[in-house]
Formats: sequence, structure tokens, C-alpha cells
Amino acid sequence: MANINCSELLINASESISYVSDMDTYEILYLNKHAMELLGLNSPDDYQGSTCYRILQGLDSPCPFCTNAHLKENEIYRWEHFNGSVNTWFDVSDTMVCVDNRRLRIEIARDISVRKGNFSSISHRSSVEDILSLCLKTLTRTKDTDAAFRILLEAIGIYYRANRVYIFEFNLENWTLSNTFEWCRPGISQEKDNLQNLPLNLVDYWVNRFETDGEFCINSLEGEVDPDSESYEILKRQNIDSLMAAPLVHNDLIIGFLGVDDPRKNIGHFTLLRSMSEFILIELEKRRLLTELEYLSYTDVLTGLKNRHYYARILQEYELHPPTVLGIVFVNVNGIKNINDTYGYKRGDYVLQRTAQILSDHIPGVCFRSGGDEFVALCEDISQNDFQQAVSNLRSAYDSDDDCSAAIGCVWQSGEINVSEQIHNADELMYAEKQMYYSHVLHEGHSSLRTGAADQVLQEIEDGDFTVYYQPQVELESGRIIGAEALVRKISKDSQLISPNNFIPFYEVEGVIRYVDLFVLENACICLQEWRKLGHILHMSVNFSRITLMEPGIVESIRDICSRYHVPTSFITIEVTESISKIDSGHLQQLVRDLMDAGFSISLDDFGSYYSNLAILSALDFDEIKFDKTLIQDLETNPKSRTVLQNSIRMCQDLPSAHSIAEGIETSHQLELLKEFHCERGQGYFFSKPLPRDEFTLLIRHNHHGM
Repeated sequence: MANINCSELLINASESISYVSDMDTYEILYLNKHAMELLGLNSPDDYQGSTCYRILQGLDSPCPFCTNAHLKENEIYRWEHFNGSVNTWFDVSDTMVCVDNRRLRIEIARDISVRKGNFSSISHRSSVEDILSLCLKTLTRTKDTDAAFRILLEAIGIYYRANRVYIFEFNLENWTLSNTFEWCRPGISQEKDNLQNLPLNLVDYWVNRFETDGEFCINSLEGEVDPDSESYEILKRQNIDSLMAAPLVHNDLIIGFLGVDDPRKNIGHFTLLRSMSEFILIELEKRRLLTELEYLSYTDVLTGLKNRHYYARILQEYELHPPTVLGIVFVNVNGIKNINDTYGYKRGDYVLQRTAQILSDHIPGVCFRSGGDEFVALCEDISQNDFQQAVSNLRSAYDSDDDCSAAIGCVWQSGEINVSEQIHNADELMYAEKQMYYSHVLHEGHSSLRTGAADQVLQEIEDGDFTVYYQPQVELESGRIIGAEALVRKISKDSQLISPNNFIPFYEVEGVIRYVDLFVLENACICLQEWRKLGHILHMSVNFSRITLMEPGIVESIRDICSRYHVPTSFITIEVTESISKIDSGHLQQLVRDLMDAGFSISLDDFGSYYSNLAILSALDFDEIKFDKTLIQDLETNPKSRTVLQNSIRMCQDLPSAHSIAEGIETSHQLELLKEFHCERGQGYFFSKPLPRDEFTLLIRHNHHGM
């Protein structure tokens, strides 16, 4: 660098080629006479409004060798450059000046081609070396493969002053070829999109020339190519009169070619094409390996669907940018463990592949294998009708298939979507349907088809590992027992009682909780029948998992059990917890209507223990609100607890037909406060702990006799 005087620089440039451009916009502001003559321009109108890289280099984007980053105000940056557009070597001096806060580039260039020696041979070699050097830098510094290839093809196009440069790749599996990369000179139409998946025999002429001559050149379409051939038709249709081409050879096999249409300079010089084809082969192989790596990273090898890793990535994207319309389908293969155990893993793998194939054939979305025997499909921007029809077709396909059976859960939503909640709902609906499969297995007597947890819980029921205890529910004002809550217990090997918290969650996850729920209901109906014969008319509260309540046809199943034991449905209260709100709202409202229409009462259990109970109360009608024991236990010592409970009971009184019941009553003081608050019913250790059936029968005899 050296300090300069700008006016002296422009004066000294009078016999040289010079220009001024805006460094930020690349707009050419001035070209001197020698520059205009060299570039074939007649007046300033021919370059004004255009850019330096287009006018001087024939490029569509800023030059990859641009020196703007090196320029400093009032200092000279000197370098040598071969301009392929005008086939000339230049000694270049650049500087920057600032005018009205505008950064301007001044460039002075002297022709030094004579000094470079025998130009006819050296210019080709030097420009090839320049381009190959550019190529190497581009490939090592540019992470975007498409962008790198565009720069490479553009450099080739400038060197040959061609209309178009392109890469074709062969697909030897389906015997086709496609134009995968393309550069076109300004004013030349893009052809890449029109040249996809063409029959490979269209280039038989090319392949034969590659095999016999290696690189080849067509100087005249009319004079060298058979006018009756398909190659002639393709070239003619694109107005191509001449071309140069070099094969891409990998492991002695031609896998594509690099082509140049209508070259007007360096015609017949294949050094650049030959060298560039080697670079391109390396880059294509790297791209193939990266594509294969990405495929393996995001694809389940067994089924060809997207894998759990990709599924997690999509869910993360949804967290940041949730879709406005989303349909979700969960699919679980029925009986896969039994298939593996009975017929071997090869058969099991086939069933998984078949399940995946049917899913991808019928659901217009991205399909994933999210677990061993679980699949998910995500459908964005699909109408509800189209989604429901696709799911209906999917069910029909599984039902009619001889090789696989699957449980399906699906939800569709639009507007403000909570993706996590929607996925949870679809998953639970799938598990509810899974219970229907196990129920069918049990009903049809196919014990050989029982799988995993279903086989376990059914065997435990047969072996008498479950029992039902009953805790009395009391009318607080009179102290009379008016009903009971049926509570399941499991008996351990050493005859100890196991709390439901230690086994219910497992059965819910495995999708077999229905058997426990219906076992409890059946025992409760047996007790009600027995007590009625003794003259005791009571109601019974039975807890049901939301998984069971989501099962198709569950209301009919409950009603059938009541009918079998001649128990009126009005004697049964179905207890649900706040977690029922996780069921899809439309499905939940229909479920509540069906239960009430069948004559059952519905109790909201554990009220006050979760934040969303109020939302449920505003959305659904309940016959009973059961206050959680956590609200009761602090009544005597915590004024805030008394205020909360008193107002909650008053709120229930304002709801239509909603009785109030408190659980966890342990002291007489708690009882008196609840009566003061006008709570109607209660249960807890103050009255009785949960009892076996016989002990409960004695209790109600004593209670009713005492009345």
C-alpha cells in the first residue's frame, strides 16, 4: 500500500482502462473511453444503472475475487488479474475514496498481456489455473453445495464465453438422467426444470462418444448430429448449435457429464473441463455421502419412514413455529410381542414394514416410526374432512389386511394449536383403542394371542390377585350411609395389600387398565345386588381411568355389566379426575352426554388439587363434586383453607344438580365445619376406613339399624 493523490491517479490513468463504482451497491458510475472501447460499449447509457461485475466480468453476482475488503481510503491496492471476458491480462491498481458519505472504488488497469509472453498458450494455462484455484477455494470455504456449484459453473461459462453450463447425473437404478446443476448467461432461459428424470437412452450418442473419445466437442449441430436422433431434437429445441462435454467417471463407470452450450471462446480446449470434472466428482461423492448420512440419521432403516430422531426435531420446530392446522395419527401394532415370540423376529419385522407401508400409503403427511411398534403421522394444512377420510381409509386398510392389525388414535385441530397436548390426546386415543384389541382377544378366547401386559393382568384377575374394598359415603346432616366408593387393591405374594398407585400407572401405560376398571365395576354390581336383597339401597362410586373412558363403545360395555347383575345405571356414579380434561374436548363432551343419557351419574374427583378444575366445571355438567382431602386436612388450623372450601361449596350449590362431597374427613371438628358450610356428603377415616365386602355389609346393617 502507498499514499496517493486521487486526482493524480485519474490523470495518470488517461491512457489506461479505468472505472468508478459504488462499493456498497457495485453500481458503475464511470467508465473511461478505453474501457468502453474494450468492452464494446457505445455510450454511458450502455452501462449506467448496471453493476461492475456484470459489465466488466459478465457475472450475475459480485466477483469471488473482489478486492473491496482490502481497500483503504487514499491507499493503493495492486494486483494482477486475467479477465476471461476480454481475454486479457491486467495490472490493476485499486483505491477507495469517500464522497458525501459514499464509498467509491476507483480502479486503473493496464494491459500486460505482452509482458506475460506467448499469450495464445499462456493465457489459457493461467486462466485455467486461476479458475481451478477459485474452484478449490470455493469448495473448501462454501458450505452450501448448490451455491458452490453455481460459482464453479459460472467460472466455466465465463472462460468459454458460453450460453449455458450444466451437470447431468445418471440414475442407474431406474435408468434415467437429470440436470442437477445449471448456470445460464443473462438472457438465456433456464432449462434445468425441463430436464428431469429423462430416459437414459436419450444420451446414447453422448455415452458412445464418451466411451470412444472421452471429452468431445460438437462444432455444428446441423453438420455433426443425425437430424433424426432424439439428441438432435433435444438440442434443437433448446436452440443449441454447438457444445463441449466431458464425462463424469466413477469406478470406471460413467455416472454423468459436464456440458457447455454454445462456447464462443477457448473452443476445443478441454483442460478446464477435464480438471473441473475431477473436482465435481469429488464434490458429488461428498454430497452423496452427506445425503446418505442424513438419510441414515433421520430414517428408520427397517421401514423407510422417518425415525424418532427426526420426529423429535420436527416437534422442536413446532414448539417455535406451531402450524395453524394439524392432524395427528398414532398407530400401534397389535400383538407384536406375541408375533416375535411365536413366529420369530423376521416375521415381526415384516409386520412392522407392512404396517408402515399401509400408513404411508393412506396418510398424506410425514410418517415416523416413533418406537418399536409405534408410528406417528403429522399432517399439516389438511382439511378436517380430508383428514377424517384418510384415517377412515387407513382403518379399512388395516382391517382388511391379513398380515397386520393396528390400534389407531387421531386428532385434528386448527387455529391456536398446543402440539404437545394434541399429541398426548392422539396417543391416549390410540391406547384406548388398543384396549379394544385385547378385549376382542379375551372375548374370542384367543389366549394364544394375548401379549405382554394384557396376558399378565388377565392372568392376575383369574388368579384372584385383585380385590375390592368399599369406603362408606355418608350424608353429613343425618350420619346415614347412602353409598360407597369401590377401591381396588392388589394382593402381593405374601398376602399384603398393594396401593393402586403402585400398579394403576403401569396398566395405563400398557393400555390394559380397562380390565381392572371393569373388574371393579363388576364386583361393585355384585355387592349392590347382594345389599339390595338385604334391603339396603345404596349408590356406588366407581373410578375409571380416562384411558378406559376413551375406549370406543365403553358406555355400552359399562351398561352391559350393570344389566347382567340387574343393577339400575342410576345406582352407579362414574368417578373421573381432573386429568379427563386431557381428552380431546369434542370426544369428552360426547362421552359425558352418552354416560348421562345411559343414566349414569358423573363425579369430578380430587377437586381442588389441580389448577384446571374450574375450566372443567365451566365446560361440563357433573352430578357430584368431590373435594380433595388436601382441602379438608387444614380446615382446623388454616383460615385460608376454610375460606377456599366454603366458597367452593357455595359455588357447587349454584351449579345445576351438583352435589358436594368431601373426602378425607378425619375429625369431628372437620365434620362440624363442613356441615356449617352446607357440604352434603362425606367420606373418610372419621366414619370408616375402606373395608372388605363382608365387613362393609356388617357396617351398613349396624348403621341402618341404628337409624
